[in-house]
Amino acid sequence: MSCRIVEVLHEDHVATAAFVDRLAKATAGPERPRSAEDPAIARVLRDAASALGEELGRHFDFEERPLFERLADDGEQEIVAQLLAEHDAIRPLAATLAALGRAAQANGFTEPSWAEYRTVAAQLCAALRAHVEIEEQMLLPLLEGSLDAETDARLQAEYAGNL
Repeated sequence: MSCRIVEVLHEDHVATAAFVDRLAKATAGPERPRSAEDPAIARVLRDAASALGEELGRHFDFEERPLFERLADDGEQEIVAQLLAEHDAIRPLAATLAALGRAAQANGFTEPSWAEYRTVAAQLCAALRAHVEIEEQMLLPLLEGSLDAETDARLQAEYAGNL
């Protein structure tokens, strides 16, 4: 990758994939409620707050504002529309899972809350896996081929400034 912003977005995707793998593993298995104090669950609940709130939101907002606008101006409206629709589907799943996780941290899991957490986690994992794959295969190559060094540096600085 020659564009720094593409590298940074790829690093975000790798981190998201790692979180999704931990979430899927932690919520697989027994249908009976797991303790919120179980180390794997506790880590996922803790990590979800930052991964699903601030980090995912920052990543999506950055893509939507300067990147998707640029791609749409370059005639890539179809991929932009697809990625925006995916963002719109992922955001409420992430918010729901984060809220369920906060409730579990405070009160533990009941059978119904564990079932709901597992269901939403599975939906979110599937959506994020598919989304990351599409961005890796379509968005990042488009960016790599369309950004000059000056624009790349500006975008990378803008993204870094939002950390």
